[in-house]
Amino acid sequence: MADDQVNEPAPVEDAPAEEPAPVEEEKKEEAPKASAPACSGECPCEMISKPFEESPFFAQAKEIFMWKDLMKSLLVFCVVNVFFVLLICYEFTVIGLICWICFFALLAALCFDIMHVIAFFKGEDAKSQLADKNIPIPGEQIDGFFQLVGAVVKALLGVAVNAILIRSVPFSIGMIFGFLFLIYLAGHMGVCGMLYVAILFCFIWFRLYNDHKEAIDNLFQKIKDMVKQQIDNLKAKINKPKAE
Repeated sequence: MADDQVNEPAPVEDAPAEEPAPVEEEKKEEAPKASAPACSGECPCEMISKPFEESPFFAQAKEIFMWKDLMKSLLVFCVVNVFFVLLICYEFTVIGLICWICFFALLAALCFDIMHVIAFFKGEDAKSQLADKNIPIPGEQIDGFFQLVGAVVKALLGVAVNAILIRSVPFSIGMIFGFLFLIYLAGHMGVCGMLYVAILFCFIWFRLYNDHKEAIDNLFQKIKDMVKQQIDNLKAKINKPKAE
């Protein structure tokens, strides 16, 4: 009986105690991924497009850019044009323009409810025609807009970091011309002008791409192949003396 009792724990001693090992190996493999820069090795186009794809605000704005509701899109298009024409051509400021809009809206409201205003100065009771109205403030849309702006700025800085750290030689060389182009636009158009062009581009591009997706994709593929061929030809010319 004593020998049996001694032999009984044997299976427990022989049981493999190496199960936690794979967990430790997984942790060791995951550690370098967590410490790697968030923007390393990512495609610049994907980095810039990702904030737009994840933004609920842009999903609503895209419905307008796609011209699905013609009257709504046309109204927004006209308002955008008037707003930016006043900013760019007549040198209004954004805050000044908003205050002017509120000023004229207030004058219109006072004229509309003039009997209530007159009754107030006469000390009489007169029901206001506007006091019971409710104009909702689009808080979610405002928050979504600024979140989108912050995400886009972060993505653009990530693209700039990729170029400066030369993670891709062709991309870094191409960004030299990209930065020069942006410097030219900023000097001649300013922030408002560039934003105006970007919004007009959205009104044209999304519907155009939706209607002619295959042709546009083929054109971009041909451009990519042509650029790649030129880079390969340049590499061949540079390496030719070494081969001889």
